[in-house]
Amino acid sequence: MLRRYLIVNGATSAVLYLVMWTCVPSLAAMSQTINETWNSYVMGHTFLGPVLNRMITVGANLIGLG
Repeated sequence: MLRRYLIVNGATSAVLYLVMWTCVPSLAAMSQTINETWNSYVMGHTFLGPVLNRMITVGANLIGLG
């Protein structure tokens, strides 16, 4: 019973990971798309852009990155 469960679980996991890797393009392309969407929607917004930019700047200064 346990062996059957492990075989089915392993095969299902392998199929799901294979489907995920075929549906999702490379990680670099996906992160670039998310970044472009973020920049065009939020940073281009007249109110959200400056507010978010200031929050990132203050946060970076608080943790010592800025």
